[in-house]
Amino acid sequence: MVVCVPLWLSMPVQAQRQQATMPALPAISPEAQAALEELAPRYAGQNELIQGWYRDRTVLYYDFGWVPLGVAPGKVIWPIHGFDARGNPVAIRGQRPIFTTIPGLRDYSGVFQLIYDETADNLQPNQLRDLDSVEALLRLKKALLSETSRLFNLPIAPRGTRLARDSTTGMLGWYEGRDVQFFDFGQVSALPASMWRFARGVDASGEPNPLVEQNSIVDSVPVEPTYPDLWEIHVVRVDSTYVPNSLKSIAALRSTNAVIDTASNIRNLPIVVIDGARVERAPSPLRQFADLRSPFPPAPTRVPQ
Repeated sequence: MVVCVPLWLSMPVQAQRQQATMPALPAISPEAQAALEELAPRYAGQNELIQGWYRDRTVLYYDFGWVPLGVAPGKVIWPIHGFDARGNPVAIRGQRPIFTTIPGLRDYSGVFQLIYDETADNLQPNQLRDLDSVEALLRLKKALLSETSRLFNLPIAPRGTRLARDSTTGMLGWYEGRDVQFFDFGQVSALPASMWRFARGVDASGEPNPLVEQNSIVDSVPVEPTYPDLWEIHVVRVDSTYVPNSLKSIAALRSTNAVIDTASNIRNLPIVVIDGARVERAPSPLRQFADLRSPFPPAPTRVPQ
């Protein structure tokens, strides 16, 4: 007699338990599903550095795309054990942060408000992967949310994306139970600064034709938190007599009669190099305290009464 042993029985016991206890993924909208597909590893690449001008000095920045006008910062929830005696978060070993939005959705900017989720003592790492699981624990009074007023630039990119001239690897987070990769550029302002880009003539649709030979101009740079990473893009219209990169500062630009359009869009463009020197950016707590870990809470978890 031939006995067919199910594949399930041939799996290691630990793997069986993990599969059996793996929570079902929350349902998401078609819009969110399409946005997640754009973050798949096949779309990963190297985010290149772009040169600009700051008061006749060179700057280099990354481009993480357009930001919808008027959009509010998203939220990133980080489950932790609690806080140590100095008020620093004590990470749950291996626990990822949970994001409320991703690129491709109308409420995404790459800027997030940090919210700590102080959890029950017996919580397992990454047991919380989505908003529903966070809210379920809150209802059971086994967790307590602690909002901060600080905003951080944590742009999400396709998994496997790299940064040019930077060995820093992307960090992993959750969005509705799905893996996402993000980079940490530290504390930022939600108020955009001004950037000037040049155009010569218009294209077939009547839009300004970018003068790609001319570097953009900024009049602010990141020197300490809070960094200016969101930029209102003003278009400077020049004619055929203009020599690219003959203007390298806002002071020089204002001395001309060039027509400057009102800003019509915003981009997430963290500056990381000034005159060849890398900007020392203070990381968010997600990275700063990721290794301040303990398998046990430092004190019993506080829960609302």
